[in-house]
Amino acid sequence: MKPHKHFGAVLFCIGTFLATNTGFAGDSALLLSVSITNGTPVVPRSMFIQTWTFTNNGTTTWTPGPNGYTLDMVGLDRLGAIPLDTNVNGGTYHFPRAAINSGKKISPGGIASYSMDFIAPEISGSYTDSFQLNGTNWFGPTVTVQAAVEPGGNTNVFDRSRTVSFANNYAAYYCPDGYFWTNGGNWSTVTPNTFTPVPTGAGIDGGVGDDCAHFVSYCIGNGPYVRGGGIGIPSRATPTYGEPGAARLVTACLINPRYAVEVSSLSQLEPGDVIGWNWEGNTSISNLDHVTLYEGNNLTASHAVSAEDVGPTYFQSTSSSWVWHLIHILDYPTLWTTRSGNKMTFMWTTNWNKYALYSAPAVNGPWTKLTFTLGKLGPTNILTQTMPSTGSIYYRLQMP
Repeated sequence: MKPHKHFGAVLFCIGTFLATNTGFAGDSALLLSVSITNGTPVVPRSMFIQTWTFTNNGTTTWTPGPNGYTLDMVGLDRLGAIPLDTNVNGGTYHFPRAAINSGKKISPGGIASYSMDFIAPEISGSYTDSFQLNGTNWFGPTVTVQAAVEPGGNTNVFDRSRTVSFANNYAAYYCPDGYFWTNGGNWSTVTPNTFTPVPTGAGIDGGVGDDCAHFVSYCIGNGPYVRGGGIGIPSRATPTYGEPGAARLVTACLINPRYAVEVSSLSQLEPGDVIGWNWEGNTSISNLDHVTLYEGNNLTASHAVSAEDVGPTYFQSTSSSWVWHLIHILDYPTLWTTRSGNKMTFMWTTNWNKYALYSAPAVNGPWTKLTFTLGKLGPTNILTQTMPSTGSIYYRLQMP
């Protein structure tokens, strides 16, 4: 297993060109270019790809593949990093890494490019992820991708970037509340928020389930110490955060309150969605045995098989009877409108209970929060507003 340089790294700002930190003996690299320069403005929720191109100016040949010479994350993920390559070794590493794009060996003097997908978070600001080359040891410059997320006025409460980042940061560790379910009724505990490696042993790292729903609750939820995607997942078995049962997490916490729907194809999932599993061949969604987070690019993360960036079929490797249920989380309410005279009626069917309606005289604001009594027709929220006799007025749903 390669050395894991996850925390305590010293980060350096880089430009388009950067000399190596050592001479030309052994493993050495020179950064030639990046596809996205630091500080590039990006829109909230947008996905983008960063490519770093290096010259091998050492004396060793770089081997391809996820077990070869890779570009590995240093420190914590803040940009929802999604590798383009599958972790073929299950739980042997738990942080994002990119393999050589060409899939070919890179001899001394050759050029290699590495790429990875990223998701811009919801909240505006500057976000940086850092990486370094790793062969038999770490070498070369520390390189970065830095996105300046613009204020977008987005109304979405579910942050897919933070969901994927949580999975990247905690797949190998206890969740920040300090608990790990070791079987259906017990857990082990450590000091909260200390990045303690997950427990191992028969029935834990060699099994499935147990801490799976707790981990996914944290990924998509709003647990103590570290916020995930932001959904208000209730804690049924305190002091642990979230829902400990796979079936209840999917049905009672996501589908029934209309936060999510089941879809039929993996192509309908987005990064931050959920996959539930029946391992006895039972097809009922109410009898799920295991749950994993979908990271995008056909990759998943999970506890108690504390795996990161593995393909969905990794969980079917021991039995062909496994059945999956693909759960797509609804990002934000769709706002329907109808008008009769000077009356405008707004309708939305999602159950996000923290949304508020805002209005503005222009699309760029200023936005004012409205106070009103909401009508209900089944799952549909209904609100009628009086429109002005002249001019325009704009409405949007957003978090207060």
